[in-house]
Amino acid sequence: HPVRDTRRHVAVLGGCILSAPGSGKTEMKLSCSTTACPEAPLPEALSFVTRAGFERVELFRDWTESSPVHPEYSVQRVRDQLQEQGVRLSGLSIRSLTGRKADSNERNLTYNLRQVEWDIHLARALGLSSVNIKGGARTPEALDDLIEGCGRLLETVQDITLNLGNKVGNRLESIEDFRSVMPHLDPRAKILLDSGHLLSAGQDVLAFAEEFPERIGVVHLRDQRNHQPVPFGTGDLPFGPLLEILSAAAFTGHLVIEMESITWAEPLEAARKSREFVEALLSNL
Repeated sequence: HPVRDTRRHVAVLGGCILSAPGSGKTEMKLSCSTTACPEAPLPEALSFVTRAGFERVELFRDWTESSPVHPEYSVQRVRDQLQEQGVRLSGLSIRSLTGRKADSNERNLTYNLRQVEWDIHLARALGLSSVNIKGGARTPEALDDLIEGCGRLLETVQDITLNLGNKVGNRLESIEDFRSVMPHLDPRAKILLDSGHLLSAGQDVLAFAEEFPERIGVVHLRDQRNHQPVPFGTGDLPFGPLLEILSAAAFTGHLVIEMESITWAEPLEAARKSREFVEALLSNL
């Protein structure tokens, strides 16, 4: 990555990186994604998170066994599990806003929005005021449906924020994609900056963060090299400069540590070391 002049983002005093004058110390909050233990049901996943030293967890509607959408779980049972293990829910990744029906792939934005809205109300019932969401295929109609659909959701559910996530092969993959979408959306539409997917798509993570500093709502941290996840600090993710940009923008959201496809250590130890790595960087901000 090219070296950037970060003086326009931060003020440096005595070797410490400070926020803008009068803004106070920026406090970003760490959370753990259950991608580190995808086959663990909710109780075991929450135990994993606490043993790795985290106080917050991010869940997924799909992809992991710890989904709160479980035939044997009620909303109250999910709440009870979180309370019993002393873990706060920091976020929930819900169904994608594709504009299409999942069973037939028929274009039907209204049907898709009903499903997405159901997930949003589940998140609200679990105490969240934001959800993570992705788009559909890389087609012009999916772009139109994403913009219209986000607008309709934000108008219908007034007390929720949408974190639009980037993903390789998704309608939202690159800086250019977000340039096409964000100006059309209410400020309650934020960005989920997924560092792993940006690296996999060949995107400049720092340029992305600099482009949308005030719109970033949550950050997923995953270090990798050549599409392969690696221990934090050994791959291509420029952790320090990225955190400096977020600090200068007074970002106080969640930094979610993702440990997908761990091959270099036991998942628990890998998650613990990743937390310690990021905590050390934050202590110097």
